[in-house]
Amino acid sequence: MTIPSKTTFSIGDTAKMTKASQKQIRHWEAKGYIPEAIRVVSGDRAYRRFTLGQVEAIGKIKAYMDEGFTLAAAAQKVTGVTISGKGGDRHA
Repeated sequence: MTIPSKTTFSIGDTAKMTKASQKQIRHWEAKGYIPEAIRVVSGDRAYRRFTLGQVEAIGKIKAYMDEGFTLAAAAQKVTGVTISGKGGDRHA
């Protein structure tokens, strides 16, 4: 995964760099598997901005899932945090 040197990244750029879909990233964030992204407000909209650390974590979670790990197991391997009540959330 080649990451350009920026301070933060849009969800689209994050998805391209990590091979995770924007839908997956939103789901993982909503369920607490990745930290909440910074929100930048522009008019009536708030856009997600991800830090380099978040992009790297998302990429690692995606790689573990591609190897067959569940989302919960992949997130735990990357973050070290156990998220209870998430079950075998595998195809998010």
